[in-house]
Amino acid sequence: MILFLDFDGVLHLEGEGHLPNDGTDFCFLPSLEALLREFAHVRIVISSSWREQLTFESLLASFSQDIRARILGVTPPRGSGAPHSFAHREGEILAWQRARGRADEPWVPLDDAEWQFDRHKARLVVCGSFIGFDAEACAALGVHFERTRS
Repeated sequence: MILFLDFDGVLHLEGEGHLPNDGTDFCFLPSLEALLREFAHVRIVISSSWREQLTFESLLASFSQDIRARILGVTPPRGSGAPHSFAHREGEILAWQRARGRADEPWVPLDDAEWQFDRHKARLVVCGSFIGFDAEACAALGVHFERTRS
């Protein structure tokens, strides 16, 4: 199982009340990491737009060492393999899978931008941009992970 992970609106709030580097960046990461520790088979690919401005090493820095070891990489740049202009996040995920021969592997995106998905909305676990990774999103993600536990 691969988790395609967005940051803004998921690991911290997006928009009003949140400014980068105001001390609230990644405030929901401990909750996500706790869930991931229950499901050792899950690997992570960063699909956040942060991947376009920061190095891979910088993206890893906020994660705990044990979770960091499970991060496979980042999706390709915006516009890569997108099925259409509005669902570019979905297209980037599909492009990553094709490039690595992992198109048949189970996957779930954790994102706050439902509009960036088209054909695979049923896989999506949506967080509210002004709520982030809450108990509801945690439970929904756990259901996806449980389905693929060996």
